[in-house]
Amino acid sequence: MDSNCYTDTGATDHITGELDKLMIRDRYTGGEQIHTANGSGLDIAHVGRVICHTPERNLLLNNVLHVPSTTKNLVSVHKLASDNNAYFEFHPHLFFIKD
Repeated sequence: MDSNCYTDTGATDHITGELDKLMIRDRYTGGEQIHTANGSGLDIAHVGRVICHTPERNLLLNNVLHVPSTTKNLVSVHKLASDNNAYFEFHPHLFFIKD
């Protein structure tokens, strides 16, 4: 996504507050919410797909939740690895995505 993006090894979903990040999107009609660490619920407005362009190959983020009230982008490491048949190598100050 961009520098306003955080990876999370424990996140269950990809999340963005920016609708224009979603290449393909559908309005979310379910009743579920995203729950923050303090227990508050945030409404989901859309579900879509993001394509991250890299020098090596494009990475897909499927089922990205558009949550208008969030100010940060969150990438689920598990879903990114699964959707792209890749794995992560973590170091103290950086990480690598490998396929």
